[in-house]
Amino acid sequence: MKTLFKYLLISSLVFSVCYVKAQKRHHPHKHHAHRKAVVVKRSPYRPTKVVIYHPHWRPAYAYHRRWVYWPKYNLYWDNWRNHYRFWNGTIWISQPAPPAVVVNVNLDKEKHSELKEAEDDTDEIETSNTEHKKDYKAE
Repeated sequence: MKTLFKYLLISSLVFSVCYVKAQKRHHPHKHHAHRKAVVVKRSPYRPTKVVIYHPHWRPAYAYHRRWVYWPKYNLYWDNWRNHYRFWNGTIWISQPAPPAVVVNVNLDKEKHSELKEAEDDTDEIETSNTEHKKDYKAE
């Protein structure tokens, strides 16, 4: 009787371990329950192919990002729309002509930076102006 009891106890333990392992194998999604999917909605203006930009103020140079920023003038250039974006003292202006402060300035000689690819889909780039002033300091 003791032998039968030992046999049943051992077999039930083996069965329990095998059952738990089998359950884990059949439900692999339980392991990844905490992963989150990030959906990025691209701007309808973003080109579908890789585009290299040669703006009129620096035609010999190739730009790969949408936004170019001049910290000295707090001025942006939008390669998608061929517009300047700048603060006029009360509101942000977007226009194809350069603002009066840079009309006689050779912009390709001034310190400027292409902004990150993550900002390519941002139409209102001025919402990040405080960070840009901090990250790209004027000389």
